[in-house]
Amino acid sequence: QNFVHRPARPEVEAPSMPTHEETQQAIESFAGAESKAMNEVLMSAIQEIARTGIVSYNWASLVHLLVFQLKNILEDSSEQFPVIPTPGLAGEATYQESCNRLYSILAQFHGPPFTVQRLCELLLSPHRHHKTKLKLLAAVDKLLSVTTIVSEHEDNQVADTPMEDSSENPPSQDGEGSKMEGTDGTIKEGDDKGTSEETKMSDD
Repeated sequence: QNFVHRPARPEVEAPSMPTHEETQQAIESFAGAESKAMNEVLMSAIQEIARTGIVSYNWASLVHLLVFQLKNILEDSSEQFPVIPTPGLAGEATYQESCNRLYSILAQFHGPPFTVQRLCELLLSPHRHHKTKLKLLAAVDKLLSVTTIVSEHEDNQVADTPMEDSSENPPSQDGEGSKMEGTDGTIKEGDDKGTSEETKMSDD
């Protein structure tokens, strides 16, 4: 039998992943640049956070990248996902007015918001679960409505200092009408056993 000798195919080297230092440097350069553009190295930082939930980059620089990508997905107009000029979210006249408010909210966080992992997932696949621009806008608004932040380099560790002072007080566990969270995550009215016992004794 005659065998045809075929030269071995040259091995194609897989593209090397940027190091953490290289990615951090790219983010720093992006934050300080007047003309900004997304690239694969910058996108890899968002992908990492979406995958792990850990922010290992300097937040003061990273937030510029997240705001930029948020603008890209909210203002990118296409035939399938057109930007509707009106209306905006409740209380806001236009879609753009709602967008501008969300950019401002994200930029004002002095640390990663507690929902940063979900936010990065949304920045990567904005229309996976939200089929219209207005629904996407509402989803972003919900993610940025939190006040707690996570510590950088930690996974789901809530920082002691919130973004702003919250007026919400935890439900009281004493007295009538107290609400407690059940094991299934629902809110249940507390049992006013003390009041019931007093009523029963007075009836006797």
